[in-house]
Amino acid sequence: MQKRLLSMLFLTAALGIVWCRMLSAQTADPTVRADYDAAFQQTLQNPADPRTLLKFAELAVQVGDIEGAISALERLLLLDADQPDVKLELGVLYYRIGSVEAARTYLNAVLSSSQASRDAKKRAEAFLKAAN
Repeated sequence: MQKRLLSMLFLTAALGIVWCRMLSAQTADPTVRADYDAAFQQTLQNPADPRTLLKFAELAVQVGDIEGAISALERLLLLDADQPDVKLELGVLYYRIGSVEAARTYLNAVLSSSQASRDAKKRAEAFLKAAN
């Protein structure tokens, strides 16, 4: 049951990160910045809580802290390594910061995962093609 909950949370987070990235790579909205700062403090208090990490990752992308989002998503994989949606987002984020080899590692993991959805695999293929 917990694995299913984590999977649903990760998928929701992945979709949220995609939308945030599409809407705004960076935001000057003081409310979002305050939410980001509060989420960061929550990650310090609850470093192994998936919901806290997901919220922080989403907000980090919104404010342009790609490295912070990567850190939060990496911690999620430490909690449960079999999360293709998280690996997809990590591949995309690493690609965005120019770490092509790290991006390829995560994107290839998505392609080889039996848990990954068809859409996730298509998206991973597209980013791998762009990385070459």
